[in-house]
Formats: sequence, C-alpha cells, structure tokens
Amino acid sequence: MKIKKRYWILALLLLVIIAVVVITSRGRGDKKLRVTTEKVACQSLLATVSASGKVEPVVQVKVSSQIPARITKLAVREGDEVTAGQFLVELDRERYTAIVEQAQSGLRAARAQLDKANADLKRIEELVKRGMVSEAELDAAKAQAEFMAAQIDQTIAGEKQARDDLSKTVLLAPMSGIVSRLNKEEGEMTLGSQFQEDVILIVADLSRMQIKAEVDENDIVGVKLGDTVRCEIDAFPDTFFAGTVAEIAQSAVVQALGTQEEATNFDVEIAILDCIAALRPGMSATVDIQVDRRDSVLAVPIQSVALRDRKEGNPVELKEKPQRKSSRQRAQEVGSGTSADTAQATRKEDLVQGVFIMRSDSAIWTPVKTGISSDTHIEILSGLEGGEEVVTGPFKILAKDLRHGAKITHKEEKKPGAGRRDAE
Repeated sequence: MKIKKRYWILALLLLVIIAVVVITSRGRGDKKLRVTTEKVACQSLLATVSASGKVEPVVQVKVSSQIPARITKLAVREGDEVTAGQFLVELDRERYTAIVEQAQSGLRAARAQLDKANADLKRIEELVKRGMVSEAELDAAKAQAEFMAAQIDQTIAGEKQARDDLSKTVLLAPMSGIVSRLNKEEGEMTLGSQFQEDVILIVADLSRMQIKAEVDENDIVGVKLGDTVRCEIDAFPDTFFAGTVAEIAQSAVVQALGTQEEATNFDVEIAILDCIAALRPGMSATVDIQVDRRDSVLAVPIQSVALRDRKEGNPVELKEKPQRKSSRQRAQEVGSGTSADTAQATRKEDLVQGVFIMRSDSAIWTPVKTGISSDTHIEILSGLEGGEEVVTGPFKILAKDLRHGAKITHKEEKKPGAGRRDAE
C-alpha cells in the first residue's frame, strides 16, 4: 500500500510539472513585444558628409632665410599688421659684406690681367708683322687674352652672387597681412637651406579664412566643388557658419592608426562665407557638407531599416574580413541590427534590406529599396506606398528579437510628470 501511494504521489507531481510547463509556454507564446512605430510619410531629405578639420588662412606666406646667418634685428612681433615690402628681419651682414668686397677685389685683379693680356697680344701682333716672332707665340697670346676675358665674366658672376647673398640678409614682407606666427627671436640662427625650410615667421591674410577638413575615402565620392557646407567652430559653440567647397585634393592622405589599421582621407578646403573677426588659424572645426537633397520622398527612420534574411527576415551576422567604414556607415549598421551578436553567419546573396510593418498586432517583414539618407531618416525607393506603420524601436527588440509574424503592441510612452502625479 505504501508503494502504491508513493507511485500516486509521483504521478501527481509529474502532472503538476507538466501543467506548469504548458501554462508557462502558453504565457510566453501569448506575450507581445512592446515596440514604437512611425507612419511612412513624404518629407525632404538632406544627405550630408561630416568631417573635422582646422581653420587656416586662404593665403599665407612662410618667411624663411635662404642663407645661414644669425638674426640681428627683428622688427615685428606676433599679431603685428604689416604691408607688402615692409622691413621684417635683418641677418648678420658682416660675412656677406666681406665676400662682396673680396669679389670686387678679384674683379679688379682680373681686369688688370685682361688689360695686360690685351697689351701683350697687341705687341706680339706687331712683332709678327716684322717677322720677329712666330705664329705660335701669337696664337698663345690670343688664347691668353680670351682666357682672361672669360675670367672677367666668371668674376662678375661671382660678384653678382655675393651681392645677392648680401641682399638676402634683409627680409621684407611678401604681402600685406598679419604676423600669425613668430618662430624665432633675435640672436637665433637660421639654417638657410633652399631645400629644407626654416620658417622665421608667417604672414597671413586673416580677412579670408577657410577650413581644411579631412573627408573619409568612403564619403569623398559624393563631395563636389561648390557644395554648400554648414560649419561649426569649437570656439563659437551653438553657432553655425555658411561655407562652400572650394577645393578637393586629388590624392589621399594615409595615416597609420595602428599596426594593421590605416585611415585614408582626402583634404577638402572649405571657404568660410561669413566674416568672423575673432577667427584664428588653428581653431578646430566640424563641417557638414550637403551632398544631395530630395524633396517630397517617402522616408522612414534610419534605425527601422534592417539587413535581414531574405525569406524569413531573421537577424543575421556576416562573418567576413572586417573593413573600415565611415562614421555614417557604422551608424547605419548599428541601426540595422547587423552587429556581431546577431544569429548565424549568412552570405550576402541571402540578405535584403527591409522594415517591419505593424499590421493589426503582428510584425510583417517587408523588403525595401533605399536611397539617400539624412541624419535621422532614409529614403524608400520601393517596397512601401506611404501610410504604413513601421517599427522603429526599441533597438534591442528591433535588432535581435523581432521576427516575421511576431506579436507586437504599442509601447506606452511615459508622459512628463506622470510619475510625480501618481506618487501624489
């Protein structure tokens, strides 16, 4: 009897466990995902390319010495206003003055030797006429006179070079502007190399400024000369300035970020159209280049567009060699839910872009074709007609949990101050 009673107790417990499992599974199956949605509507989209850079003058000249010497006089200070041709710097002239005097002395000696050679030639020509010397001596005298004439030309060229070096001891302003940088002081030496500049000071025209920005290689293809630019300078917070693309570099600037990663950017010069008196070279800036604009097009929030399995709309993961992407591409990838922790690896051919439409209380996976994107929305070229209600979040549900046919309901948004009123 005791054994039968134990069997009955075990059977009863087993039935209870099964009932609990069934009820729990049903409860889970009936649980709806709480999501946020937005209706598909027509709007204007402005596609931009973001980049960072530095403020610099449109025109600036680096003043350096072509000869090695010590600075004996510095007539300007950083921030001084100068005009073209104004005296800036004087270098030690003593050595170069001595070289000019030496060249002048050599020239006088060469001229004296030329006079002697011409006199000797004239005398030998008379002796040849009388038959007192040979033709060979006449030829030698002519050669000596020509040689001394060549020496004169060489000595004159040496004197010109010496005078030119002496003139380079005085540096004048090459243009009107402001001394934006002063690198040396009186008493310091200048290298004086024509192949390696040793900048003494920089004269810049601060009335015309520009931003030299570095645009990622993935974004540069959309940038064109004359594109409108919105500029934000760190020194002027919450203020935007108008600009335009003035020049685009034809070759890339490659920067090594690490042992295996490189950054490939292109320099883009952006003319600042606004007149900003307090602008200074070297200020940090961020620019948004407007590369495209579409008016009255269907658009949905960027985060609602996902890259999913073509048939089922399930989350996927692409296991390929990682490639460096632009900031906009990375933001779109995060919003689409194709991060490294989403399901199994899938081939690109099996993937398609799409959105989840809320129909009744179900999520319907709908493939779409997209166009340009703004900071918040992306253009829908095909797949939607307008008026549909697409799922926009939360991110975790949209990226990993949501499936085709899943039961969903609207997420209740808390109104400001509701919690305070409830507490009261």
